[in-house]
Amino acid sequence: MAEKMKKCKACGAEIASSAAVCPKCGAKNKKPIYKKWWFWVIIVIIAVAVIGSAGSSGSSGSSSSDSGNTNPSTGGAQTDTADPGETGQDEPEQITYTHYNVTELFDTLSSNALKAKNTFQDQYVELEGYLSVIDSDGKYVSIGADPENMDYLLQTVQCYIKSDEQLEKIMEMSAGDPIVVCGKITDIGEVLGYSMNIDSIE
Repeated sequence: MAEKMKKCKACGAEIASSAAVCPKCGAKNKKPIYKKWWFWVIIVIIAVAVIGSAGSSGSSGSSSSDSGNTNPSTGGAQTDTADPGETGQDEPEQITYTHYNVTELFDTLSSNALKAKNTFQDQYVELEGYLSVIDSDGKYVSIGADPENMDYLLQTVQCYIKSDEQLEKIMEMSAGDPIVVCGKITDIGEVLGYSMNIDSIE
């Protein structure tokens, strides 16, 4: 069987593949690196290292996932627990009413309507005054200053009735009676004055 031939890398002469040196120039006939035994040993070591690291990362990922689903105290699966703030019902908002006499609102509106709107719009107030008008349909009442005080003639706060309980209280009153109402001021205008929704009648 004819021996395989190859070219010498140094001089280009044809030499036997198994020759240790080139007979023409004396250059060493080196085997390709992939034919050396230690090359394949390194490849095997690298492959084992890659497979081992991939397996360990996968197991650590699954263990961390398992630990996230396990309750240490019971050893069982952990159930989602709601945040303490989510379990309880929202507590009703505590409303604070600021006390005013109707004349304070009238004075502010007369001197500066813009200031009155910025000060009292959407504010919760406890309003003290006198019944001026009682709507025949029971939808609202108007509250003004003391009927004997002519400085605030025709100035009123229109207060809208929101419950049967409030309506029953108004049924027992008369125009000119002193009254205190709690509620939220909903609208302010330089011509129409103040409007509010009644929360309660004291």
